[in-house]
Amino acid sequence: MATVIYFLRHGETNSNKNKFIQGHLDIPLNQNGLKQAELAGKKLQKIHFDAIYSSDLSRAVKTAEYAANGKEIIHLAELREWYLGDWQGKSFAEIEKLYPDELQLYRECSPDFTPKSGESKKEFRKRISDTMKKLAEKHPDGTILCVSHGGFIRTALLNVMDMERFHTRPRTDNTAISCFKTSDNGKSWQLIFWNDTCHLENFTESEGV
Repeated sequence: MATVIYFLRHGETNSNKNKFIQGHLDIPLNQNGLKQAELAGKKLQKIHFDAIYSSDLSRAVKTAEYAANGKEIIHLAELREWYLGDWQGKSFAEIEKLYPDELQLYRECSPDFTPKSGESKKEFRKRISDTMKKLAEKHPDGTILCVSHGGFIRTALLNVMDMERFHTRPRTDNTAISCFKTSDNGKSWQLIFWNDTCHLENFTESEGV
């Protein structure tokens, strides 16, 4: 028996476009993000999912609706993005002025990084590991879709590869699809594919977003 988890990152928001930190802030999709979600949804509707899960933040929920095509979406707060505390709502330029030492640790992908008043990287990694294991135990021979966030999906890869840090941060594009598989109820995982954005090949950005 095996569990297969497809991860879909939410579509673009204005905070993504303008490089502001979102974390747990509930930022909606912009027009580009809605189009991206629609295209990803059309692709994923061809796959049978035993269950569809989504972060409870609206940018993820709205993205999930396109893939679900009317099927039940189970909201999981555990699939939320990294809680980045006082960084949330700020641009990287602002963070560089206010928290330069923290930002350096973040850029180095340090395992000891903790944003001011936020979730430590170790806590975040454990949340992701625990969530994936719980889902594998719940669906021991199933295929499921999880709609989540860039930091979550990227850190899931870090856990799966059993690495301390990334030396080059891997791409996690808006509405990119990645896939992992486990045959031992989530004790170990295999990467099947990463950051598939073929559905966006003919995508053109909206004007005036």
